[in-house]
Amino acid sequence: MTDKPKLFYEFEKFRLDADNPSLWRADKLVSISPKALEALIVLVEKNGDIVSRDELLETVWKDTFVEEGNINYTISLLRKTLENKDFIQTVPRRGYRFVADVKKILQNGNGFFPVETLPPALERSKFRWVLASIFLASLIFLVSFVSLRSDKTESHSDIQSNNPEATQAYSRGRMILATREVENREEKAILEFQRAITFDPTYAAAYAGLAEVYSTVAIKLSAPKNGENFAKAKVAAERALTLDENLAEGYLIRGWLKRQADWDWKGSEEDLRRAIELDPKLALAHQRLAHLLSQLARHDEALAEIKLAYELAQISDFVLGSRATILEARRDYAEGLKATGQFLRENKENNAAARAHATFLYHTGDFAAVIKLGEESLARSSTKNPFAWYSLLAASYEKTGNLEKSEEALQKLEGLAQTDTRSLYSLAMNYAEIGRADDAILALNKCFELHEERMVWLAVEPRFANLQNDPRFRQLLEKMNLN
Repeated sequence: MTDKPKLFYEFEKFRLDADNPSLWRADKLVSISPKALEALIVLVEKNGDIVSRDELLETVWKDTFVEEGNINYTISLLRKTLENKDFIQTVPRRGYRFVADVKKILQNGNGFFPVETLPPALERSKFRWVLASIFLASLIFLVSFVSLRSDKTESHSDIQSNNPEATQAYSRGRMILATREVENREEKAILEFQRAITFDPTYAAAYAGLAEVYSTVAIKLSAPKNGENFAKAKVAAERALTLDENLAEGYLIRGWLKRQADWDWKGSEEDLRRAIELDPKLALAHQRLAHLLSQLARHDEALAEIKLAYELAQISDFVLGSRATILEARRDYAEGLKATGQFLRENKENNAAARAHATFLYHTGDFAAVIKLGEESLARSSTKNPFAWYSLLAASYEKTGNLEKSEEALQKLEGLAQTDTRSLYSLAMNYAEIGRADDAILALNKCFELHEERMVWLAVEPRFANLQNDPRFRQLLEKMNLN
């Protein structure tokens, strides 16, 4: 009588024993906690499918009371055990997905033999997946959106168009815009929103979506290159509200543009609060209002709003990053260090997470750790916004007495600042810290003239502490209504 074959899952150099739970790497047993192993089995068995946090809790921690932080810790531990490969993907607001190429293997007396290849990992661009499942995603998006609006006391227009092709194009645009890994996502999203408008020229939500994309593009650009996209965004936002004066998304983007492009704090707050009034579950409105309140030094109000945003979108790294920004403006460095540390542990390859954590390491005086993170990040060719790292490194090298390295990083930052106002704003921080007040003020005045959008944080930026009593700095704050 033959023994029943044993089931294994194989991916890269790992082999997962599902019958006798264990993990092997190149025929060597891997040390892993029982709960982490159980979670891995659940994720691998559903390779390519999203596993919600609730499902993990019910499956792995059944009949056991644990906090959701246990999931974060376990996923972080798994990623470390799997050598920080990109096997486990976080899907914002939904859960986790295992995305390796997995083979189902059976073992009997004659050895191992493959019986099935599970759905392969998503391509890193994710765009093929988006196209393949777009119709289902569109339906999910629309049903979810309508359900969020169903309990409102004030009725207003829906995001759906009477033209089904317009609705589908709009939904595709939103899905593409929400998927960061899609290559050239802004261009693709613009095409979809424009297609929706072509099918239905009265489609207010499509104009709001178009405004969002143009705003996203503008924020990535240095001034004054961003002006054209801000202008397009404002036209689209106004058109959306002309077509539907009760469209929450219209007030959301117009309020954000009033902050980013117009520096109209009062108008921005009014529009963002109107968006929340129309749709209290609109997480992005709470997040954006939190940013506005924080830059105006209304930090307690800001933390309350970001808490609401987090409750509505708990696994959104964007919300977590926003909370870190608010904590820095509030000078709450201990909490910021803790929050960004966890954020980085769960997102090892995320440059934004590394930079956020490095910022709090800098504020708490761990300059050696800043240097380590910065050098590692800049060594990766995919690192975006290197100016932020050069700014932190120049300051950290100077604090540790490595003046040669400090000057080298500062010169690189100065080179970038010649054509990039984002770099110029960061350079002003370094000048302020090393006592070059005249150069710092000159740089900030140029940022003001060119309308560099990061100037909105001028009043609460900790690295400008040395300029607080400078009359020229106070004059800048007055010009921006930030005093």
